[in-house]
Amino acid sequence: MWSKQAVLISLLIMLSIHSSDSFIDGDNHQFYSDTIDNSDPPLLGFDQELGMTIAGNEVISGFTVSSTLPDSTEWQIIRLSNDGIPANVTNPVSLEISPSSSNQDDGLSRWVWEFTIDSSSITNCTCFITVSSTANHLSSSISSVFFTGVTNKPALIIDGWTNLNEDYLAFSDHIDITGRAFSQDNLPVDLLIMAISSDNSANACSDNHEISSLDGISGDSSEFINNFSLFGDFSESVDSSMLEDGWFSLWLFISSHQSSSIIQSQCFVSKIDNSNPVAIIEGEISSTEGDGNLIFDAGSSYDQYWGKEGLNYVWTLVSLENSGTTLMEIKEGTEISYFTVQDDISGNFELSLLVSDERGNTDYTSISFSVENLPPVAKLIVSDQSLTDGDKFELPDLKEWKLDASNSIDTANDLDGLRCVWKINFRTIYEGCERTLLWPEDDTNDTLLLTLEVIDDDDDFSTITVELSRSNQGNEIPIAIIVLLISILFFVSSVFYSRRADDMEIPKWND
Repeated sequence: MWSKQAVLISLLIMLSIHSSDSFIDGDNHQFYSDTIDNSDPPLLGFDQELGMTIAGNEVISGFTVSSTLPDSTEWQIIRLSNDGIPANVTNPVSLEISPSSSNQDDGLSRWVWEFTIDSSSITNCTCFITVSSTANHLSSSISSVFFTGVTNKPALIIDGWTNLNEDYLAFSDHIDITGRAFSQDNLPVDLLIMAISSDNSANACSDNHEISSLDGISGDSSEFINNFSLFGDFSESVDSSMLEDGWFSLWLFISSHQSSSIIQSQCFVSKIDNSNPVAIIEGEISSTEGDGNLIFDAGSSYDQYWGKEGLNYVWTLVSLENSGTTLMEIKEGTEISYFTVQDDISGNFELSLLVSDERGNTDYTSISFSVENLPPVAKLIVSDQSLTDGDKFELPDLKEWKLDASNSIDTANDLDGLRCVWKINFRTIYEGCERTLLWPEDDTNDTLLLTLEVIDDDDDFSTITVELSRSNQGNEIPIAIIVLLISILFFVSSVFYSRRADDMEIPKWND
């Protein structure tokens, strides 16, 4: 049942990474996309499988996929120094690109590029090679590793993580790490992950840990520590469900498999969000139809640590009926912190709210409310005469009379669905708001009771009963006939008396 279920909305979050740090590869190696548009950054890829040791001059080639011609494409080499700090070998160097002869099935354009690395100028190096491209004012980059000479320093590239100058990492019950691990001797790379809580984002990663060996890291120095041995492409997940919500410094320490000496270290300012938000609905639980819209407010909903920012609201309105529940409306969005119920409905309802935060944590609440139906108001007109309940009315001397209830009143939502039922002496004879009344043929009485029932779609109704009367048409002689008979009688009498008078005045002759 709707009243027992939360509406689950899947939130798809696409994270565009624009990293220039040699330790971070902001792009995935899946280069095909059928959804890229002008708002997407370009995609880049190497033709070679790097992580190799190069000697002499080596040509590095690759490609860029974009909806428009890239504004710029650059490459750069960064060396991993003995103290684990990246150092520029070259400044960014502009790349010339040319259209590719291969076709893109997704309607995008492909450009190719290449450049040459002189390994003799970079001896005994664990080096990062990074190519960056900008198109439509959006940038992306791709990185990999190569070795020259002899070096015992392995290297790691992490996919999908941002650097300190951009957006913050955000995690909930687990921390996923994917990337590629490289070492010249093809031995695994040891990785230690350590999370340290911080008061705020500004203080996170501000401490530069003077740690030279993985052996020098104790469990007391952080909220959690995890170790991995990695080589080649990898994907690992760290349980972080025990961490409380807040800001964290997420440290990564890398060493070779042969020695615990730390070769690389990197810190990421991170957000942990493990707690569910709190869903709150405020609003009236009873109203009357037509009294004004009901507004239910979820503005007091919150995330216990992160506040209201990023909360998403899913509203579900159902009607509670005897036959079950009926879904009426669903609304969802980060800006929809209130829900409006129009005042043109009535009945019993349940409004549920599912609040989710950016990490997918949710909370659910609901509120039941009722809107009382406003009954209709019956209006009766008989032969152009407005009547109210209990009135008595003598009908005009006609054979039929017009009945009109079309001026009956109700709320806008019920008005078009009003039903009008007419009864004579409490027996139903008509339905419809405009009818014609004929005196029942078998009724010899001079009065009758006319009842009007006006019914809305909620079966609420209003009635008017009036007494109608007529003149005794069966026993009385019409006035016109009476006048005619009197006139005829008067005329006959006048003629009769006139002749009699003339006869009496005729003179008699005397013999």
